[in-house]
Amino acid sequence: MVKRGSLFIITAIAILISSFVLPAAYSDSTDLPALKDAPLPANLIPPLSVVKSDRPTPYRDRCHVQQNLSETDAPCTYGDLNSNTNIVLFGDSHALSWFPAIEKLALIKHWKLYSLTMSSCWPADIPAYNSTTNVLMENCPIWRKNTLEQIATIKPLLTFVAGTRGFATINNKGDVVQDEERQKIWVEGISRTLTKLISASRKVVYIGDIPTSIFDVPKCLAVNIKNYASCGTSYINATDDAWTTLEEKLAATNGAKFVDPTLWICKSDPCSPLDGNKVIYIDASHLSATFAVTLERPLWAATTSKS
Repeated sequence: MVKRGSLFIITAIAILISSFVLPAAYSDSTDLPALKDAPLPANLIPPLSVVKSDRPTPYRDRCHVQQNLSETDAPCTYGDLNSNTNIVLFGDSHALSWFPAIEKLALIKHWKLYSLTMSSCWPADIPAYNSTTNVLMENCPIWRKNTLEQIATIKPLLTFVAGTRGFATINNKGDVVQDEERQKIWVEGISRTLTKLISASRKVVYIGDIPTSIFDVPKCLAVNIKNYASCGTSYINATDDAWTTLEEKLAATNGAKFVDPTLWICKSDPCSPLDGNKVIYIDASHLSATFAVTLERPLWAATTSKS
């Protein structure tokens, strides 16, 4: 017979342990099937010769702001241009990866879509340090501030926001930060951004960052035509469950709906570079437009789910 005091301790321990269990959506890669090796499909889309250019439309019309180019004067609106219902996509290039799916949603729902993204300018209100050029991007906070003000004017029904977990930033001393200090700066910065988006929008949907590859996928596939599984990336290297958990927590704390796309993209372990005959990535971390458009249905289902 268990005494009342012992039962209380056992229950408390059980609750404590359960609080550290990750949600089922990204809990354990052992539930995923193994990636089977095979030659590249004959009907591969897009073909390897053009996959690098299989990018969302805002790349081509300059509505995706580049670090070294001035902003376009175009309105950067898509979907049903005559609609009085507005939705927004906001963030960096990882956010732009979702454009094909969200544009399809806008066309289906007869909504006007504003695509507001900038290369290497993550949505969190933090200094944007370009680790490739070792330069602080002074135009990023200017663009971010102006864009958030624009969203407040648009008053969208829905705002989709996303950003890479692979960012770099600095502290008040100008030092590039790592680990806990980097995370703390991000937590404070994304909270400030989400507060502004919540105030401006009917609903904010925070899309967690996507699994990434350790390869430049098109290049890898080109030399592994007979065994494309060689271009797979293990689940543990493609994802960051701790970061996804943090994103989910911050979204909930700030009143946003969180959507985890991990298992829409990584359906095996290792994660496949292909989804059927579709190439998933145009490089190591950006989705091909051909694949991304197929994510409209799961994105909408997750957006409208009550869980």
